[in-house]
Amino acid sequence: MIKIGSHVPFKKPDYLFGAIQKSLKNKANTAMVFLGPPQSTLRVKPENYKFEEYKKQFAKQILPEDIIVHAPYIINPANPEKAAFSNDFLVREIEKMNYIGAKFLVLHPGFFTTFSPKDAKKQLIISLKSILIRTKNVILLLETMSGKGTEMCASFEEIVEIIETINSPRIGVCMDTCHVWDAGYNIKKYYEFRVKLTETRLVNYLKVIHLNDSLSALGSRKDRHANIGKGFIGLETLQKIVHDPLFDNIPIILETPYVDGKPIYDKEIELLLGKS
Repeated sequence: MIKIGSHVPFKKPDYLFGAIQKSLKNKANTAMVFLGPPQSTLRVKPENYKFEEYKKQFAKQILPEDIIVHAPYIINPANPEKAAFSNDFLVREIEKMNYIGAKFLVLHPGFFTTFSPKDAKKQLIISLKSILIRTKNVILLLETMSGKGTEMCASFEEIVEIIETINSPRIGVCMDTCHVWDAGYNIKKYYEFRVKLTETRLVNYLKVIHLNDSLSALGSRKDRHANIGKGFIGLETLQKIVHDPLFDNIPIILETPYVDGKPIYDKEIELLLGKS
């Protein structure tokens, strides 16, 4: 089964109810939200989410476990100076996810900043283990990154090493197509790319896909998303991912730019499914 959707706003007054309503208008069967502003740790109480209204009207169309939550960008569990704050916040975020029954939390692994990559990786592993001990049910997904600046986890090998060191069924991967392209993985050579996913064992832990085209050339390490078919990756390759049986039942989430100030996720979903 193809599961496809997009990032949708999670805002007052309707929060979860409004987000899933928007997803269904886009003909989606999965969705991704931030539980507050992406650049802030400000959050409202779960009692405001309109969860009961969602359950009554939409829960059979988009299941709670198909609602992906993305952690805010500003936390950094790999930085020894910021890890305690980041970890405490993520524990509270997971408790909010438990309230609605969401299953996957996508997390940018972080930047090593002034620390060595080795020390940052060690701290990230410590942080993730601590979060898992303090929480339940939710699976933490490390996102594949583009490698800009001191960003961690631009290589499949590094992500797999971290996951296998932690050795928990509650840790996995979110693969972002723009990020892996910008990190130097040539998705357009699709067969070779699939082999790479298998050889590195990344596919063994893959739980969510962020499907984005890229404004930048292969290996640019820039992380600039493009609309579907409007970037260097191209529609044909992105359609292959959507229709590949390897990714059946894995939620595929679009995070493409707005056009003229508005999202075009409904049109892009139709395009990817071959319905337009």
